Amino acid sequence: MRGRPIYPTWQTMRLPVRAALILVVLACYTRPGLAAEISEGRAILERNCGRCHAVDAGDASPLKEAPNLAIVLRSYPGERLELELGEGIGSRHRDMPQIQFSAEEITSIYYYLHGEGPDSEYRRPQ
Repeated sequence: MRGRPIYPTWQTMRLPVRAALILVVLACYTRPGLAAEISEGRAILERNCGRCHAVDAGDASPLKEAPNLAIVLRSYPGERLELELGEGIGSRHRDMPQIQFSAEEITSIYYYLHGEGPDSEYRRPQ
């Protein structure tokens, strides 16, 4: 029987399916180091964005006009967050740099914002 294979190959899977699979695999391997992953995610945001934006939900941003990233980014669905961070969140004004994060950095940022997963109680917005 010729034609399409029964099982999809990595190349034929759509981006959201591949992203979900990557997150599941990373979750399985990073769970023992979850505290370190969360800490690294916060450090990445602080290093790249903290000059203007607050990265903790309860803090005010150093630049009054800059939104709090912990609040804004938590509202993004997982796939959109990954896409935006991977491609570089578009500059909202000319002084804002466009930063593209690596897959490892995105995973750390995701865990910082959401804890163990999107349904966890840890760091869920109030």
